[in-house]
Amino acid sequence: MKNKQLKRIIFSILLLWGGLIYGQTVTGVVSDVSGPLPGVNIIVKGTTNGTQTDFDGNYTLEDVDPNAIIIYSYVGYKTQEVAVDGRSTIDVTLAEDAAKLDEVIVIGYGSTTRKDATGAVDVVSADDFNKGVTTSPDQLLQGRSAGVQVTTSSGEPGAGATIRIRGSSSVRSGNDPLYVIDGVPFNNDTNSPGTNTGNIAGESSAKNPLNFINSNDIESISILKDASATAIYGSRAANGVVIITTKSGKRGDGKINYSFTATTSAVTREYDLLNASQYASANSGANAGGSVDAFDEISRNALTTEHNLSYSGGSESGKYRVSLGLLNQEGVIENTGLDKYTFNTNISQKFFDNKLEISAALTASQIESEATALSESIGAEGDLMTSALKWNPTQSFFNGDGTFVQPSDNQRNPLAFLEYFDDNSETTKLFGNVKATLRFTDYLKYQFTYGFDKTSTYRGIAVSRLFNTNTVLGRGYANTTNNRFTNQLFTNTLSFNKDVTEDLNIDAVIGHSYEEYRGSGESLTLRDFDFDDQAFYLQNIFAAGTVERNDRASLSYDPVGRLVGFVPISLQSFFARGIFNYQSKYIFTATVRADGSSRFGENNKYGYFPSFALAWKIHEEGFLPESISELKFRAGWGQTGNQQFNAEAAREVFVPQDGGGVTRLNIGNPDLKWETTTQLNFGFDFGFNDGKLSGSIDYFRKNTNDLLFRLPVSQPGPVGSFSWANFDDEIINSGIEIGLNYKAISEEDFSLEFGGNISFLNNEINGKEAFTQFGTSTGSAAGQGLSGENLQLLYDGQPLYAFYLPVFTGFDSSGAATYADTNGDGVVDTNFDQPGGQSDRAFVGDPNPDMNIGLYLRASYKNWDMSINGYGAYGHEVYNNTANALFNASALNRGENVITSVVNNGEDPGSSPIISTRFLESGDFFRLSNASIGYTIDTEKLGKVGEYLSSARLFLTGQNLFIITPYSGFDPEVNTNKSVSGVPSFGIEYSGYPRARSFSFGVNLNF
Repeated sequence: MKNKQLKRIIFSILLLWGGLIYGQTVTGVVSDVSGPLPGVNIIVKGTTNGTQTDFDGNYTLEDVDPNAIIIYSYVGYKTQEVAVDGRSTIDVTLAEDAAKLDEVIVIGYGSTTRKDATGAVDVVSADDFNKGVTTSPDQLLQGRSAGVQVTTSSGEPGAGATIRIRGSSSVRSGNDPLYVIDGVPFNNDTNSPGTNTGNIAGESSAKNPLNFINSNDIESISILKDASATAIYGSRAANGVVIITTKSGKRGDGKINYSFTATTSAVTREYDLLNASQYASANSGANAGGSVDAFDEISRNALTTEHNLSYSGGSESGKYRVSLGLLNQEGVIENTGLDKYTFNTNISQKFFDNKLEISAALTASQIESEATALSESIGAEGDLMTSALKWNPTQSFFNGDGTFVQPSDNQRNPLAFLEYFDDNSETTKLFGNVKATLRFTDYLKYQFTYGFDKTSTYRGIAVSRLFNTNTVLGRGYANTTNNRFTNQLFTNTLSFNKDVTEDLNIDAVIGHSYEEYRGSGESLTLRDFDFDDQAFYLQNIFAAGTVERNDRASLSYDPVGRLVGFVPISLQSFFARGIFNYQSKYIFTATVRADGSSRFGENNKYGYFPSFALAWKIHEEGFLPESISELKFRAGWGQTGNQQFNAEAAREVFVPQDGGGVTRLNIGNPDLKWETTTQLNFGFDFGFNDGKLSGSIDYFRKNTNDLLFRLPVSQPGPVGSFSWANFDDEIINSGIEIGLNYKAISEEDFSLEFGGNISFLNNEINGKEAFTQFGTSTGSAAGQGLSGENLQLLYDGQPLYAFYLPVFTGFDSSGAATYADTNGDGVVDTNFDQPGGQSDRAFVGDPNPDMNIGLYLRASYKNWDMSINGYGAYGHEVYNNTANALFNASALNRGENVITSVVNNGEDPGSSPIISTRFLESGDFFRLSNASIGYTIDTEKLGKVGEYLSSARLFLTGQNLFIITPYSGFDPEVNTNKSVSGVPSFGIEYSGYPRARSFSFGVNLNF
């Protein structure tokens, strides 16, 4: 027995001695794609032997068994296990863990964790953004968040976008969300101006105001949906809040990042127009003997190049990041494109033992845009697009002497448009903030923020006197518009975050802010030039025979017509929020904000916006199965406001008359008050098997009342004058949102994750005053014979912008269009009238989708990575105003081109176009928006070059790869501005700019 025990002791000693003999030292560097990581935790699996990386990412680990496994872990990154296999040097690159990064989310005037959030908040990080070339942040979000619908107005570079979070909630006060960029609210009005060139090219739209941001500089985007999340922004949060956080430096040595992308683009979908031989057969009398393709002449394969360069780093006491961006984007239509130059810096420095921190963020940008004659409202005269679509394909573009064939004002030569029409704009912006944070204790801090936005915009349009225009425009035409905007914000907050007892944590903030916005501008209209080249018109404005100046739009006048100056818009606010977390299971949030605005009447300057929310972490109670790793219930209620409307609505407004004296334009209303949106939200966040399957489901209901509306003043008031008032009508949005994510495989060399979101929305007007009996019409139709016709009606019991149209039933034996007798009086009358009148119209469609979906897939295998994103919308209609105006038998009879389906469709060639359900189409679609594949190069294989690189990645991306839709036009995802008297429209397509399919190749280098 003693011998056996002795042998065991000796054997154990030998094993221990052998381990000590063969134990080895392992060294290496731990990095991410941007460079070395300091503070990474490193431990030998199954032991207490561990260390951390130093400032440069280096580590040394002693006494490591050659067969051991080393675990590397760091907050925000995926934990990695690596077998030693006898090696003495092990370098590791950690991959970011998007789920963990998202745990800390930015909310108004602070942050929280995803697991502690009580409101409906989505976070889209840089890893989740849509890939490819983007000109504005909204393009990063398409299909990425449930209940968020992003619709670009067209495929034009820099085009505006419509973003709806949980539907449209207002008629006249705007439906755009509030954008907050690095803590500073952004004013959407600071963008390039739209223009109106009358019957040369009609009205052209303004550019997207968010174009100034370089997408490569964005770290994450938080979307605050329900009132409990948005109420801290009070009067501007009725339509949700989008918080954009730009990238900042990380602790470590300075790192350089450079990326380059080259992109080629072409038109995705075209109209099925008649070619020359088809046209000659269909209309032999108009056969001119030639063969041309007008749309092919105005479109092109476009090239885009993008360069991004950044330098970032930091220390224990400060961080910095500086970046430069250059984007040169050609449009797929000739003479269109965008050049964008951006500079971004984000710096911070701590002083006095880290008690005081000073930080600053600045974005400077200049955007130069080239546009062509594309219109939202042109009639029979036609713009570039409509002129090309209806050009006789047997008619040459040129006369024998090389001059342009210019048949008439109603049939303009598209190539002459390209030659004789210039439209250029330039926007320069400085946007940023300076913050000072003073920490009194670990739990109490004060922060002062000064935010600023200074914007200058210019737009110049010129039309050569050689272009075939009517005599009203004179010999040559030019228009210049200059706008200047300044916005300043001063915010003071006091924050408290402390465990006041063992079970209770309180996170509270109180604050005050003051914001002032000023705008000014002027325009010149120039006519009658003595030279031909329109490029020189804007450089030689004094050569014009006629000059008209207009600088009244942004000015205010007293009752006798004396100029009293620009009208500033100011907003003063007081706010407070408390988050009470008990036992990390029960969380209650209370918020209140009081906003006083110069926009409102003297009797209602202030609005008060409260909210309450609670969350219960059911999974912490201990009675759920282990497979349920998260189950949290959320409930919230709150009120928010909307101030996106005319700044002078509550005031008496007078305008001078050309012959002397003044006319009162707006009747003041001292009782004008806020629109108020009350929202109720219930939701669950859930996760199974340690988050392998996770998601959320929300139900919401939004009621907006005290609607602001402008109505003409009845006699004996001044002719053409208006007044603003609040009405008792309501707009109700309700719906369900579901998001799912599934991590199918999470291995060292292979990962696969997929998921998506789906939302269902119901929008309805509850008419009590303004939208009963008569309703309000909007959605103006455009094109020959369609002027003065409206397509949509806002009415009790209907969704916003419901289509109200004659019901087309076909053609009779003579070729005349027939329509349904919808009112049953035995007579078909298709003139516009309200419900209950004599016209035969019916509510026949809804432009608001019933359902929106988004899908994604991400995968990686060793050095390869891939991502695919798609989105769609269903249950809505789009009105094809382009087809209504251009593609009918009467157009073919006039010698214009049409689509193939018009030939022999039974329509009388002598008929006149009329709005009807004939041109109302399903807007359903699913779009594969982008797919990207990348390869990370092993820098050790690059020889001498690799010594200077910490990482290198090549990638190939396709955008707008395909779309599945029954819509016959260029694209169902479009929103041409067809407002009537300031009442917006939605879901109408006219003379749209086609979308492009793009393929990009690029490289990303880190030094």
